[in-house]
Amino acid sequence: MTPFGKYVRNLRIEKGLLLKDMADMLEVTSAYLSAVEHGKKGAPSAALVSKLENLLKLTTEQRKELRRAAAASITSVSLPSRLSPFAFETANAFARKLPDLSEHKLRRIQGVLEDEDES
Repeated sequence: MTPFGKYVRNLRIEKGLLLKDMADMLEVTSAYLSAVEHGKKGAPSAALVSKLENLLKLTTEQRKELRRAAAASITSVSLPSRLSPFAFETANAFARKLPDLSEHKLRRIQGVLEDEDES
């Protein structure tokens, strides 16, 4: 299971919904929702995250957690072609160093990235 799949399943159970009921609400098949919950559908789409937030009337904290879980479930990234050479070089340097970075350093980097998102 992915973090997103686990969180969606927990939300569904917390809301007292059967898999089929939630799938109907989302206008997807039960098989698709089951695959999402078990992490067999890859990273969730922004549209699915948005639908879940609205249909389940999630609190602000639940929305944040759902988005965190969705982000944590992404296993690959693509770089936009419009990146400057310096940005491309920085992204590649980060990818090369990532396995060796401590959790402390990663949290610092994440803090810098989150500050950028808010400004």
